[in-house]
Amino acid sequence: MVLVIKNINKYIDYIQDPNDTFEEYLKKAKEYNVRCVFADPDEIDTARQVLEGTDIIIAGAVDFPQGKLSLKDKLADFKKIADLGIKEIDYVLNQAQIESRDYNNILTEMKEIADFSRTYGVADKAIVEMCKLDQEAKKSICEIALKAKPAFLKTSTGRSFGGATVEDVRLMKSILKDKVKIKAAGGIKNYDFACELIKAGANVLGASAAVNNIEGEKRASS
Repeated sequence: MVLVIKNINKYIDYIQDPNDTFEEYLKKAKEYNVRCVFADPDEIDTARQVLEGTDIIIAGAVDFPQGKLSLKDKLADFKKIADLGIKEIDYVLNQAQIESRDYNNILTEMKEIADFSRTYGVADKAIVEMCKLDQEAKKSICEIALKAKPAFLKTSTGRSFGGATVEDVRLMKSILKDKVKIKAAGGIKNYDFACELIKAGANVLGASAAVNNIEGEKRASS
């Protein structure tokens, strides 16, 4: 039996459907009262106007989904977004370093961004792409996160060949405990799967299928 999670909307970082305009995306976010939306720097004012009077977080993204920028360039982009008053930023860890298991540089990047984020009052979400890693590498990345202390470790961009899995979230939780939060993303298309991920330890879910997940809760409760 799947655990029933109430108020699933407040777990969801809502990803814009490419078929929606930005304004349509924001209206859906407001209607369904999601946890968070994403805006580019030139869209932030519009997001603030549409979402005024709600508690929906407006977040930014850096080096998404590629994970190719240098640490210096990432930090510069972080500062640009933080200076606009954005308090949550998702970013992709350097994928060449992830794929080559360059743990020293991964630790350096994660820690410097985490330290910067604490200084600016930003919650940083470090994206791994767990689908590219074997079990030992997944454990190593989680152990690095314990040292670096990002606000969140995130399973995936949702743009690679694999997304969130219950097994990965359970592994992450077993290592991270409550010291680093977990964001599951990629392939979260329905309410039952969303509940399984939360039961496994996810604190936040990244999903473009937010509406289907939220409507799923309504169906399960009726």
